[in-house]
Amino acid sequence: MNTLPPDAPTPPAAPRSGRLNADYQALTPAERSLWRYPIMWAAAAAFLFVPLIYVGVYLMSVWDPAGNLPDLPAAIVNLDRGTVSRGETVNVGRDLLTELDKDPPVQFRRYPTQAQAEAAVRRGDVYFALTIPADFSRRAVSGSSSEHGLLQLYRAPGLNYYASTVSDRVASAIAEDLNATLGENRWEVVQNSLADVQQGFRDLHGATVKLADGAQTLLDGSGKLAGGAATLASGAGTLADGAGRLATGAGDLSGGVDRLTGGVGRLSSSLKQLEAAAPGEKQLAPLRSGAAKLASGTGTLAGGLGQLAGGSEQLAAAAKKLGSGAAQVDTGTRQLAGQLPALSSGLGDLNGGAATLASGAERLSGGLAKAGTGAKQASDGATQLAAGLGRLDTGLGTLQTGAQSLQSGATSLAAALNDTPAVQGARALQTGATSLADGLKDSKAASAATSQGAQALARQLPGLSSGLNDLSGGAAQLQTGATRLAAGAASAQTGAQKAAAGAAQLATATTQLRSGAQKLAGGAGTLAANARQAATGATQLAAGAQSLQTGVNTLVDGNLKIKDALGQITANLPAAQDLSALSSGGRTLATSSEQLADGARKLATGAGTLRSGTTDLQGGARQLRDGLVTLRDRIPTDTEQLGGDPDGLARSVKVRTEDFANVPNNGNAFAPYFIALALWVGATLTTFIFPFLLIPDSGRHTGQVARVLRKLSVPLLIVAGQAGIVVLGVHLMGVQFMNPTQVLLTSLAGSVTFMIVILALNLLFGPAGRVLALILLIVQLAASGGSYPVELSSPAFQAIHNLIPVTELINALRHAMFGAFEGQYWDFMGRMGLVALIGFTVALISRRRWVYIPDDRFRSPIITDVG
Repeated sequence: MNTLPPDAPTPPAAPRSGRLNADYQALTPAERSLWRYPIMWAAAAAFLFVPLIYVGVYLMSVWDPAGNLPDLPAAIVNLDRGTVSRGETVNVGRDLLTELDKDPPVQFRRYPTQAQAEAAVRRGDVYFALTIPADFSRRAVSGSSSEHGLLQLYRAPGLNYYASTVSDRVASAIAEDLNATLGENRWEVVQNSLADVQQGFRDLHGATVKLADGAQTLLDGSGKLAGGAATLASGAGTLADGAGRLATGAGDLSGGVDRLTGGVGRLSSSLKQLEAAAPGEKQLAPLRSGAAKLASGTGTLAGGLGQLAGGSEQLAAAAKKLGSGAAQVDTGTRQLAGQLPALSSGLGDLNGGAATLASGAERLSGGLAKAGTGAKQASDGATQLAAGLGRLDTGLGTLQTGAQSLQSGATSLAAALNDTPAVQGARALQTGATSLADGLKDSKAASAATSQGAQALARQLPGLSSGLNDLSGGAAQLQTGATRLAAGAASAQTGAQKAAAGAAQLATATTQLRSGAQKLAGGAGTLAANARQAATGATQLAAGAQSLQTGVNTLVDGNLKIKDALGQITANLPAAQDLSALSSGGRTLATSSEQLADGARKLATGAGTLRSGTTDLQGGARQLRDGLVTLRDRIPTDTEQLGGDPDGLARSVKVRTEDFANVPNNGNAFAPYFIALALWVGATLTTFIFPFLLIPDSGRHTGQVARVLRKLSVPLLIVAGQAGIVVLGVHLMGVQFMNPTQVLLTSLAGSVTFMIVILALNLLFGPAGRVLALILLIVQLAASGGSYPVELSSPAFQAIHNLIPVTELINALRHAMFGAFEGQYWDFMGRMGLVALIGFTVALISRRRWVYIPDDRFRSPIITDVG
């Protein structure tokens, strides 16, 4: 290899344009000599299609991977057992497999267990495994944020990263579709429920209107109730005062009745004792019989004395008989004399008892008159009490009916206001109404019992008054009879005393008679003289005995009448049980009157409480009315309907894509990137067949510009041919061009630029420039943003992104092919031209790397390893 010595003289300068042409022509023979080798032609021809092959291989590998996803093998396992929702059996896993069979995103292969599917991923039989767990339906349908239906994705990025990203997209798409389907079902339920809620609002609004009207009615009624409560309180106070006075009078009446019943009981006992002590017919029969015998005996005595006076002549003859008769008369007179004092004493006792009876009857008559007056007053008071209690019972019944209506209304109001803030007031109203109704019920029962007692007392008191009147009349008769009995007893006692005196005298006479009879025989004359006198005395004695018999009969008859009168009096007196019932009734009346007074006081207190409560009720009813009116006004008559349908609600947001610079598939999108890289590769390949650093000795004195132009002339034709072939081939592969001419011109400009840059690298760095071109190829693969946006790469690549020529060519091709980078095409082309200019300038100033060689040894690097 020959080089020009450093001290070699420089040839004389020629005119610039003529020398450039001469220098170019001086270098041409050597450059043409390269083509005398067939391998040069073969290599050049091959290099024309290498970029097309490069582009074609890469584009075919990435042409449409998304369209071939149904051929990507993946495993799927369905373990879902399903669940029951709203009474229906749901199995999301089974439904998902049915949908995947209709439109499979990848080639799903079913495996029975999760372990087998994951083992297939590890073996590389499939790229990923999707497992539907056993509780998937239950978790997915529940819609709870605490647990989700989990699709278990098992993938191996180290097996194929792109397949892993596809698995993510497939799983996400499946999850999104499932969420949309489940959301659609849920929105359908929500719409149905919302329709029910809307109807409920309408019903609630209607109910609140009625409640407001009812509250107004309640307010009006509470006002009336307040007025009635005030009237009730006033009347209850009056009732309490009257009931107090009634209780006091009933207590006094009960005490008087107790004293009356005690006095009547003692009177009845005394009369019964008097009746029992008065001799009856059986006891007076001997007195009657003795008086008759006395009258008969005195008559016989008078007849005998008459016979004695008339037959004094026979006295002597009948002296013995006279003695015997005198003895009998003496015995009878002695018996009569013994009985007449007892009769006189009994008549004295009878006279004293009759006087006592007359005095007691007089007191009894006065007490019975007072008792009759009190009984009449008690009867009138009981009648008025029964009438007043009847009106009280009627008023309490009306009040109880009103309280029951209030209780019913309060119960309805509490039921209507359930689950509202006003329900506590309504329940308090209900409780108060219930307590009022119970109190009025007890008051009505007590009033009814008191009314019945008063009515029974009113019915019994007239009978008591009539009986007391009858008793008073009987007591008057008893007093009259007792007075007559006392007078008759006094007369009888006087007669008895006289009879006793006469009997004593008779006894003396009979004694004398007996003595005289004994002396009759000796004193018949004396007897005859005194016989008339004895007959007269005997006649008087017979008359006295007859009067005695009449008085005794009168005494016996009067005593029997007194006994009968006492029997009638005791029979007409009230019985012990009646007196006990009267006393018990009086005490019951007093107790009931006290209870009535206490109840009246409680009623007055309750009426005051009721009046206060009705005032509170009226205030609460007003607040309830105002609250219900506010509630009525705030509850809408109609609610806004949820528009749309379940599908639209579940997928409320969709992306409407408007494409700019659209490409049909992944191959079209990658075409600018691979075209640029292929043209760089094609330009780099020229360094393998063209000796860019060799200068033939015949061209040793040529200029730098002629050398650079001569080195570029043929390679530019080859890279231009590469550009044309690549554009045509890519278009024939199906890549669409928006502006084919612009695509071709842009590719040509890119090839020329790349060729100038690669030549500059070779001239600047020598053989290392070829290696540097390959390194730049690698760097531009990452920094050009052809496969991914440069913003996704590292900061170092982002820094050199706009400094490398491949970036400008890719962007210019994207504009020419798809219309991207609107308005920036000439910027890209300008910067690419600037790179070419810089490269050409660098090539012009790079003089140190030239290698001079004899013309006969000037060959292509493909033939020799030189250059």
